[in-house]
Amino acid sequence: MATVVSWYGPLIDLSAAAGHVGGFVQLLASVRSVLPHQEQNAGTGRSYQRTMLEVGDNTRSSFCVSLWSNHSSTAIVAGDVLLLQNIKIVEFRNGLEGRASQISGVQVLLNSKELMRPEGIDELIINCKVGNATRSKLRRVAEWIVHTKRTVTKNHHQVMSKNWKERIEKDSADLSITELLSQSKLCNVNIYASICKIVLMGSLTPHFKGKFSVIERLSLDEHNDIIRDFICSGCKLCGLPLYPKNLRGESTSLIDCPNNPKYLHVVGQIYKPFMIYVRDQSGQIPVLVRNKAAETLFANIIADDVFECYKSSHCMLLDICEPGNLRTSGILDGTCKTGITKRKRSKEKLDFHLIWLILIKCLLNQGKNSPFGFQISVNPDKNVDNGRFELVSLTLPIP
Repeated sequence: MATVVSWYGPLIDLSAAAGHVGGFVQLLASVRSVLPHQEQNAGTGRSYQRTMLEVGDNTRSSFCVSLWSNHSSTAIVAGDVLLLQNIKIVEFRNGLEGRASQISGVQVLLNSKELMRPEGIDELIINCKVGNATRSKLRRVAEWIVHTKRTVTKNHHQVMSKNWKERIEKDSADLSITELLSQSKLCNVNIYASICKIVLMGSLTPHFKGKFSVIERLSLDEHNDIIRDFICSGCKLCGLPLYPKNLRGESTSLIDCPNNPKYLHVVGQIYKPFMIYVRDQSGQIPVLVRNKAAETLFANIIADDVFECYKSSHCMLLDICEPGNLRTSGILDGTCKTGITKRKRSKEKLDFHLIWLILIKCLLNQGKNSPFGFQISVNPDKNVDNGRFELVSLTLPIP
């Protein structure tokens, strides 16, 4: 969407959106957060992938804009300053939001890295190829961003969040998420943040990209069969799912394992790659989590144990509830000995499936947790959805 787009409405402040309901406008704002979103057409049943942006400017700190998911929208990260062209203002759930259409366009005027150096912003604004009114608005938004970041940085050292633990004698410098976004070299970075969302992705392969489900603390109970979204067959060394074939009958998995000297995959149950959205007082970013890092995130509970406990309990329930098969179910066999034996056997081993579900709920309970210590690998050559930020390890807060 880098091509020239004709404007079908005025450039407005976010605070003036209420006066343009039903019409097209141009918005110039800073991105606060980016979240994939899936909608379903009630009539056809088809699912549509969209990207939800929370943006702000010097007149309104928070406003939601919905974009179609494509290469341009997936490259947007928190901290970018965007020119959103031909956005329709609509009423949604007793509020307002902007929605993109076929005539909409998105242009990144300033990226998050450039805004980390306030002394060079004036030159960037002058060299920006936009009209005078747009340039004036861009300057006001940039000044608002710089002022807001300074205020957040100042308050960060003065005010501690609930249950925020002071860290004494740090071995290495911990960065904020805003500073993490500015990293331009391949490196590992330590941050302290909370987990606010989990985004389950079908796969990182092109044939499955775009399939996802968002899990938050309040929506966790809606995911009845969450284990099938998290766990699949894959290589325990490289962490890649081993999908047999795509719709064309072609193999979608790598033939060789890059982490094995013999190039052979070690097949077992693994955690599918997924995203966690981590947040601190300066911003929010998506972080890719692969199998080994997921095991650390889930207190060293491996996917094999979770799936085995799930399968055992699930099969036992199916046996019990199956009509016409009460004798083999172990409940009514004349003496009830089989049923007692099965229940005793199920109690001998820890239910890793239940423990795992409790851990997920605890991880998402950001309002009552101290921030976790994340070590994140930064690869600027990758897109955000392909592992630009990838989880390496996690440390839990010490009470």
